Amino acid sequence: MERFFPGLLVLTLLSCSKPPVQVPGTPPAEYGLPPLALLQTGENPLWFELGENGPALIPSPEEASLCPFVPWPLGRRSAGILSRQGHLILGINREGFLVFMPWTGTVSPGIALYRIDNRDYWQHYSVESLFFFNDTPAAMIYRNDYFIDTDLPPPSPRVWGLQPAAGMGELEIPAFAELPPEEGWDLEDLKEGPDERWYYRAVKKGGAGRETKYFRTASLAHAGEPSSQWALQNASQPRTPEEAPAPLRQVLASIPGIAGVVSPEFPSLRYYAAPQAMNNMREDLQIYPGYYHRNGLLDRDTIALVISPAGGGVISQNGVIRPFALPPLPPGFVYTGIAAFTPETPADTVVLGTWEEQAGWNVGAAGFVLTGIPVLY
Repeated sequence: MERFFPGLLVLTLLSCSKPPVQVPGTPPAEYGLPPLALLQTGENPLWFELGENGPALIPSPEEASLCPFVPWPLGRRSAGILSRQGHLILGINREGFLVFMPWTGTVSPGIALYRIDNRDYWQHYSVESLFFFNDTPAAMIYRNDYFIDTDLPPPSPRVWGLQPAAGMGELEIPAFAELPPEEGWDLEDLKEGPDERWYYRAVKKGGAGRETKYFRTASLAHAGEPSSQWALQNASQPRTPEEAPAPLRQVLASIPGIAGVVSPEFPSLRYYAAPQAMNNMREDLQIYPGYYHRNGLLDRDTIALVISPAGGGVISQNGVIRPFALPPLPPGFVYTGIAAFTPETPADTVVLGTWEEQAGWNVGAAGFVLTGIPVLY
């Protein structure tokens, strides 16, 4: 027998244009702002589109606003998900952050949604990567020269961190200190390799001539050392199935491609190859959104799930493996990321999926969905 959450409810709390004010029985101000909304999932999923004025509740993606298709580095879309201490952080390309924080207040528990908007600056650049630096969620932005011709300098600041008390601000990364944007240096690629080293590419876009350099470092808290284009390409290779935690390895067996996995235990998105992909590692292998979190000391105290871009997949929760699916999407839409809120009891588990409308390199409408996981008895 399956049990779903009770009814659906979205409560708008306070306008973000007002000073932070604590209303009794509602979530507190975070990041210098009151929450945009308190979300409560039910039997019906909550669909949101990323609109011009922030996330907007819609009946389904089919009824999202008609957005012109633009190249993906220029579109308003989720650029990735971070998970830490029960919070989910979305980096919104060209805009800022969305943060989801479980709220267990006695009056009306739910998930508090915070919007930290920096579009006045970010709208000119693209989000390259999301990662944690010293437990601070961070986004690195860059100037995309492939799809747009602009006279804007490389972004400065180039890395923005998110602090609960201070909000969004510049985050200084020692590994990048010798590549100042004031001298024309832009960072176009940053990734954590399977060896847990960080690899990045710097391109000089100002001054005398164009120059490209490659670096690697065991920690972003230390200066990088010279590396190569080939090392950066190798850092894009997925980890093997044997390197995945056991519950994640179980769900990897259900897919024929590569899983891009969000986890509170990872400093950034990590890629794992499925067993079926190991003997045929092609460049066009499909990426399957995934999530993993260990709740306790045992492998059974975990949640691991992986879905196809269409939304169907497998979940391993508390030692039980079964099919799982996010709500279906219209033709031309795909899921790009997945994560979960993992409280003490399975009955409270809520999954977040990010979606977008795609046509080749181009993106139209984009948003996210929240839905409760049916609990087996």
